[in-house]
Amino acid sequence: MRFRTHAITSALIGIAFYPRSPLRAAAVLLSGTLIDVDHYVLYAFRTGDWSVTGALAYDRYRHRIRIVGDTRPRYGPLRSWLHNPLLLLPPLWDVTARHPSLRPVMIGMTLHMLLDYIWWPRYTLAFWRAGSRCECCGRSDRRLTLHRSRHGDSVRCVECTGL
Repeated sequence: MRFRTHAITSALIGIAFYPRSPLRAAAVLLSGTLIDVDHYVLYAFRTGDWSVTGALAYDRYRHRIRIVGDTRPRYGPLRSWLHNPLLLLPPLWDVTARHPSLRPVMIGMTLHMLLDYIWWPRYTLAFWRAGSRCECCGRSDRRLTLHRSRHGDSVRCVECTGL
């Protein structure tokens, strides 16, 4: 999910849940968006480039299909354990039950995870429909990725997409 989507939805939920408490609404906004700092840190450690503009430029092209002559490296998924809802959310909910002042942080992070993982059924159905095979070449022994377009989802292998 895009940063602006997380920011807009976190701001709206924060205002809806805490209309009279701007600090709690801001806590929902910050916890719903700043969890993505781990993507930047992983990018910086993998590349050695600590510039924010470099990370943003990498994020723009990393999911696109590689064109002929594009030699820029791809560093794989930039997700840490902070983006695993089964590892992050239960301890956070447990702490929130004992410390209700942390409830805005829990709301923001839960919303972030919901937005990140809401597309799982769509991916699962596309892979099931394709029979876990590339829809271009029919091979199943390669890493498969899902490509979205206005014509529908297609499952392709790395070689067919050129990644």
